[in-house]
Amino acid sequence: MLRISSAVVSPLLLLVSLLPAAATAAGEEPAVRSPVVTTVAATRPETTGRIRIAQTSGSPFTMTPAGNAPASEGNSGSSPAFQLPAGAPDALARPTPPVGAPNELPNQAPPADAPFHMPGAPALPAPQQQAATPQAPKGPDRFIIPFDRLSLQGEYDSRSWTVYLTEDEVAKQATLMLAYVNAVLVMPEVSRLKVSINGQPVIETPIASSTGPSRLSMAVRKGILRAGANLVRFEVLQRHRTDCGVQATYELWTEIDNAGTGLTFSGGRVPLVGGLENLPAVGVNVDGTTAVRVITTNPSDPTTLSRVMRAVQGLALRGHFATPTVSVLASASGPATPGVITMVMAPAPELAKLMGAPPTEAQQRAVAGLVRDNRIDGPVLVVSGPNAQSMDAAIERLNAVTPPSPTSLSTATFTAPDAPLFVGARSVRLADLGVPTQEFSGRRLRVRFNIGLPDDFYASVYGQAIFLLDAAFTASVQPGSHVDLYVNGQIASNLPITSRGGGLFQRQPIKIPLHNFRPGLNRLWLEVVLDTEADDRCLPGATLPGDDRFVLFDSSEFTMPDFARIGRVPDLAAFAAAAFPYNRETDPLALVLARPDLPTASAAATLMARLALNNRMPVPVEALAATTSVADRSAIFVGGVGQLASGILGQVGIAETSRVSWLAGPAEGGARASGTSAQYDDVLQRFRNRQRASEQVGNANQNPGGQSPSAPTSPSDNDTYERWRDNISGISLRSILNGFENWMQKTFDISYASLRIGRQEQAMFEPPSRTTVLLAQGSSPSGNRTWTLVTGRTSDSLATGLAELVVPELWDRVAGRASVYQSTAGTIENQNIVTFRFMITEPLGLANFRMVAANWLSVNIVTYALILVLCGSVLGVSTAFLLRRLGRN
Repeated sequence: MLRISSAVVSPLLLLVSLLPAAATAAGEEPAVRSPVVTTVAATRPETTGRIRIAQTSGSPFTMTPAGNAPASEGNSGSSPAFQLPAGAPDALARPTPPVGAPNELPNQAPPADAPFHMPGAPALPAPQQQAATPQAPKGPDRFIIPFDRLSLQGEYDSRSWTVYLTEDEVAKQATLMLAYVNAVLVMPEVSRLKVSINGQPVIETPIASSTGPSRLSMAVRKGILRAGANLVRFEVLQRHRTDCGVQATYELWTEIDNAGTGLTFSGGRVPLVGGLENLPAVGVNVDGTTAVRVITTNPSDPTTLSRVMRAVQGLALRGHFATPTVSVLASASGPATPGVITMVMAPAPELAKLMGAPPTEAQQRAVAGLVRDNRIDGPVLVVSGPNAQSMDAAIERLNAVTPPSPTSLSTATFTAPDAPLFVGARSVRLADLGVPTQEFSGRRLRVRFNIGLPDDFYASVYGQAIFLLDAAFTASVQPGSHVDLYVNGQIASNLPITSRGGGLFQRQPIKIPLHNFRPGLNRLWLEVVLDTEADDRCLPGATLPGDDRFVLFDSSEFTMPDFARIGRVPDLAAFAAAAFPYNRETDPLALVLARPDLPTASAAATLMARLALNNRMPVPVEALAATTSVADRSAIFVGGVGQLASGILGQVGIAETSRVSWLAGPAEGGARASGTSAQYDDVLQRFRNRQRASEQVGNANQNPGGQSPSAPTSPSDNDTYERWRDNISGISLRSILNGFENWMQKTFDISYASLRIGRQEQAMFEPPSRTTVLLAQGSSPSGNRTWTLVTGRTSDSLATGLAELVVPELWDRVAGRASVYQSTAGTIENQNIVTFRFMITEPLGLANFRMVAANWLSVNIVTYALILVLCGSVLGVSTAFLLRRLGRN
């Protein structure tokens, strides 16, 4: 037991008596605070102990040993114990000092672990974390989310992609930072969020952050990260708090906060220098894109623009960027956050105007490499040389990429593994598509995989792909459960589970019509919906994970049959997939800017970078100064709709009145809401709307004779409502024909348009007034070449909107002869192709010609029927003639 002599107690009592005065000088008003306990070490020659000191306003102090053992009454040398009244606050009261009081203390309470300081003694150096102004948490040195929004939904979900690191980054100690928020209905006791790198778990945490983003960090063990590509995988297992139904699984989500998720390195950001092999380490910014800032002299010159368009393609391909967005600038501006790279393009004599420390070797030879600069923040790619020829040589070096694989698409930077490319009949197992065997105990299982198809894929109305399912389910699964297969967000096939007592699927075929697929990347997912008796009862604890009830084996196969291969113009799906038909032409593509300003040049550069990535090779391009110089060449026109030359809109099927109606209509509004807070508010608003609707339904049920909340209230509204209802619901010949056409369309995919004979006229299309970006395609005036238009309301809105549209999730939905993107809604509307011309891309052998003819005749069914009648008539006449020659009746 600690003994304290009066020689020690007296100075301590003096110290305690002075503490209120110090608190008064601090300038803080009296307040009731949470208990604060300060531990002080008191040292004597013969003993060492720790004394706890606590104070309450207006009450004596209590000093007890740290172990809270009372002093023995028989110890004459010990001081009496002063007991603190029960329930009294422990915080120090700090009244406001008079104005101008000397030696003012900071207007805040010291932290609990602050060192003890005697009045009048020299001040001790304060730790850095005790600064008066709280510091915001440091962001990652490298962001790693390649999406604007990463939301993991349902009871099970996962996403994988690759992140490139340099050798210098791998040599440093790395820490993985994670920030996330989840739905309030997720049960934290059993729900888990897992993050792994290269197959090694790094973070596994309960999902318990429904009130706001949680921030975690974990040091990455040495040996997990490697130079080059690193596979990052996010995986969630979520369970509902109360509801056992399948519909409740759609209320489960976990959102990853891009700004707080990434890698930090000891010593801060690692400078990115060296050769072109380090370009993939530029990474992404907080929005999931890679911002490319191009600085060059005389950017309005067509020759300079041609070099810029070629260079950004090589940069995007060398960097394996998921979503590059390009800004053409006249000079460096602002700091560069992670995921931003600046490309300086100019001859060596002009480099000094654009950067602070130009490389000296650019004066002797072609240069294309990463450097650091004292004027430009972030990594800098210099493309230069002593003259124009050497600059072209540097751009060629940048564009010298590895030829693409004929068996896969390069998608690993935003969805791993690379999607297999089907150019004909082929089968791929789920294990090769990145889907392992899944054992599942929940209600709805979803697994994702991707496939790629060539740009000349032609199978809109015939043929079927087959998914061979290997799976099993237990006896608890009831009939009514089903397996659904989705293609590009639309359900394509369904397999019902009808047996009781469990079952085993061995290569069970699920047929998928080929018209669900499109050229380029196709996103598929398999969704298994399971109904059980236990879920129907939903007893307490039923939402907890139990015994596995379903297993999906990775031996399941996706099989694609042979399909027709021939190109079509117009077809924006093929254009978005691989820059078709410009990727198959020998002459350079003519790129015409409506106005040679920086926003238009930025939009054109962003477009060319996206086309190069999807084509997996640079597209030869030449920038032209005027539309009149295009002649009969394949061309892409970029610019504001009011700046386009006359005749371009009509040539691609857009009404000339769009110049006036589009600009005169309401603006498209602000940018589409993004970010965790906006999405969280959207979810809450939808929840409130559903709750309000259910309350209204409940009130209507309680008052059956009352008026429906959605019915009109005023007499005039009632009259109008009844009149329109009678007109719409009235029976007429037109309504009967429309109903029959709808039934034929849903049942047999046949409409009245399919019964027409001959060439159909394509009506001029007028985009909605809230359109942000319009893409349209048609033939050149001679009919032998292809013209594509990319336009917006203004050049500035076009550059901003196109930077949003080139995100893979949106860009892969562009199709038809015209495509409209609305930024405020984040939607894409496509106009169907009515008239087109074929382009031969593969030799028309007998097999390919048969499939092309089968697809064309399936669309033109009247022509098909007439050919059948004609063939039958010819067969009948020839047979009768032959029998007559043989002397038979």
